[in-house]
This record gives sequence, C-alpha cells and structure tokens, in this order.
Amino acid sequence: MTSVAGQAGWVPDEDDQPPRPHFSNVEEFVTTFLSPHIQRNLGGTMTWCSKWWKHTEAVSRLTSLWMAWEHQRLQGATGMSVWWLHHADPHMNVLLSRDAGPFARCKPDEHRQGKDLPCTPAPPNMWMSSAFSDTGS
Repeated sequence: MTSVAGQAGWVPDEDDQPPRPHFSNVEEFVTTFLSPHIQRNLGGTMTWCSKWWKHTEAVSRLTSLWMAWEHQRLQGATGMSVWWLHHADPHMNVLLSRDAGPFARCKPDEHRQGKDLPCTPAPPNMWMSSAFSDTGS
C-alpha cells in the first residue's frame, strides 16, 4: 500500500510515522467491512460473485475502494460521507450491475470468468511522443 504521507489530513513530523492501515489487505476489507455494510437484494438488476477475487476488474475496484476508505477514515467529520458518495456508490453500482459489471456472467455460488476487452496492437511508433516515455534526461 502506498504511504498516506503528504495527503490531506496528515502531515508527518520528523519522528512521526504514517498511520497504519486499519485492514491488512483487500480481502479483510471486503469480508469484514464491505460485505456486512452492503446488504442489497441480489437479483433483478444486481449480482455478486462470492469468488470476487477471481475477477481482475473487481480486485482493482475493491482495492481502490479499500485504499480510498483508509484515506477517508483519517479525514474527520465528512470523510466517510465522501467515501460513500464519491467512491463506494459509483464502484458498487458498476460491480453489482447484472448487465455490465464484472460479475454479469456469474450465477449465485457459480463463478464464470468474463472475457478480456478485445485489443488490437497500436502502430509501432505511436507511443514515442508519450509524456511518460523515457526521454533519457
């Protein structure tokens, strides 16, 4: 996990260490916090896969939610409200979407792997002018 040093709400002094994460990993966050707090009627327009950890997009989104939660918990009065409105709600809407989410092919207690987005390789020199390319300076 990246350090929270330099982020709003926490400024280290010479002897201070960054706050330790509340959860040790994304699985602990999902099983002990998110799952008990997100109690939705699955069916209709929502679905979930109990093997969420087999879905690359889900792992990325849930890890992002966890990291955002770890940051927002240190923000005081409105931190959790910001997390729910600007992080949890949008990500959970995508994750739980029966039609378009990463679990769309799964059935209750039955994991089905989705397919990668189709990709065609870019032309050989397309990324040469990228702002992130190594310029040797």
